[in-house]
Amino acid sequence: MNLTITLAEEFGTFCADGEKAARFRFERVDPFVMDADRISFDFAGVRNASSSFCNALVANLISQTGGSVVQKLRFANCRENVRAVVEAAVELGLARLEVSDAAVCG
Repeated sequence: MNLTITLAEEFGTFCADGEKAARFRFERVDPFVMDADRISFDFAGVRNASSSFCNALVANLISQTGGSVVQKLRFANCRENVRAVVEAAVELGLARLEVSDAAVCG
């Protein structure tokens, strides 16, 4: 199963509200994480995105699933400014996993 989310349809051209992103993730992404082969976030039409939005949607998804979801994630149609924020969110999610592993294995 592939899950594709067109963000402009859900959030408009400026994805900025981290609380809405978190709620959306809990309701519309998390239930499908285990069964999905691919989870695609399509940024077509999104002109800008905030770090709070991308962290709530992407970084938390990665860090709270133990990182197993990373191989499934795809980000399509990102403008350069959006790509930078998305890449930072992916890196943050992975960094949180490393910190968590270090604390457990410490």
